[in-house]
Amino acid sequence: MDLALIAKLFFSLFSFDPENMRWFNLRRIMVSGLLLPPFLCLFISNRIFLLLDHLFFFRFTRIKIDKAIFIIAAPRSATTYLFHKLASQHDRITAFKLWEIVFAPSIIQKYLLIGLVKTDGVFGRPLQKSILYFESRIFGSFRHIHLIGLRLPEEDEAILLWNFTTTCFHFFYPDTNHFDDYFLFDERIKPALQRKIMRYYYQCVQRHCFVFNRNGEKHFLSKNPALMSKVKSLHYFFPQATILNINRCPAKTIPSTIELHNRIYKFFTSRKTSLETSEKTKQILISWYKMAHQNLSVFYGQNSVEIDFDKLITCDEDTINTICDKINVDRALFLKASSNEKSEQGHVSENRYVAIGSIGLSEILEELPFLTKYCR
Repeated sequence: MDLALIAKLFFSLFSFDPENMRWFNLRRIMVSGLLLPPFLCLFISNRIFLLLDHLFFFRFTRIKIDKAIFIIAAPRSATTYLFHKLASQHDRITAFKLWEIVFAPSIIQKYLLIGLVKTDGVFGRPLQKSILYFESRIFGSFRHIHLIGLRLPEEDEAILLWNFTTTCFHFFYPDTNHFDDYFLFDERIKPALQRKIMRYYYQCVQRHCFVFNRNGEKHFLSKNPALMSKVKSLHYFFPQATILNINRCPAKTIPSTIELHNRIYKFFTSRKTSLETSEKTKQILISWYKMAHQNLSVFYGQNSVEIDFDKLITCDEDTINTICDKINVDRALFLKASSNEKSEQGHVSENRYVAIGSIGLSEILEELPFLTKYCR
């Protein structure tokens, strides 16, 4: 864990600046009061169980992750659509689900919850029905933007919550620079800390595979936009991984991501998102594009597949064949209806935004000329 960062977060919960998004407004006070106690309880229990894994299931560290697939692309680039399509082939693909990330990062917790679910089934699944009800209440207003649910696969950046090294925290700590280095992971985080953080992540993947893929027959699948800034570090632990890199015109991905972030910020504060914060999001995305483009060619070469967003969501035959041949999955995944209706239409979002105009796009493409071919 980054102890210096934890200290900063402790003293930055609120701001005395009335213009700051962390000002003592009613929404922030209420949300902080509601979320912090359960989060701290989860943090403590998860850390304890993660340590106990080394005592009771120490063999998990011998698990080798030789077959891994990472979907690395900017947010709002149909990453969720592709993620859910691939994850639906359960006999060949395994991935973190949200319940596992939040409530069971350790092996012990996974087994305990699996046992609880089986016991619940004997009594008619009252616990599952209650969870589904509360899940719909909590996630209902967000599902029209991003498909989410405790039983569904989810991007695993959040597994770093329990190591206090995730950029997810920046939503709760807007108007700070605490996460600037983490947004540019490969460039700014010191090598020793990079290795420590990625080793923690690798061991979380090992734990998952110990329970759900011990024989290594399946590919481990991850969808994580933040990995655009971690390609070099990722290669150190997953040198044989296959990368699926979706490219979409930044005139759409950037404003769509800004709008998505604004909606998340609103959950934690009643203060309006500043123009400076939106501009910072834009610059981070531009940096991510640059880092991913450079490092994917250097570290993954032919193991990295470039995918055109427009061709992906229209199920272009050549594009689908390239993906399926590369990772050995069934082409029928992209033809048949998904088990979840929203997943089938995962690229269709109600996230409303105004695309960047031609002048603004030209300025961006001067920095990102390799994306020009995707801006038709």
